[in-house]
Amino acid sequence: MATYKVVFFTNDLLRQYMNEQKLAIEKAISNVTTELAEDNDSRLSLYSKTPKRMPCIILFKDDARMLVKHAKRQHSEIIDWIKAAIGS
Repeated sequence: MATYKVVFFTNDLLRQYMNEQKLAIEKAISNVTTELAEDNDSRLSLYSKTPKRMPCIILFKDDARMLVKHAKRQHSEIIDWIKAAIGS
């Protein structure tokens, strides 16, 4: 079975909002792990074409990049995006 992880890359300005979004996803989707990461995390430059653009949410499947989304979004929109991607 595939494993999914959502990583929220953020800066100090958006940290509280992204932490709230992380918690919303943890409550809504139990089979996805989450992580809050700094904007200088090396994975951001590796997996995003625009690593300076914050915030950035990357969905990994089995430790491989699956999808990337930039910009601040409603919690429900991100939850729906993840559910659609993982088929739940």
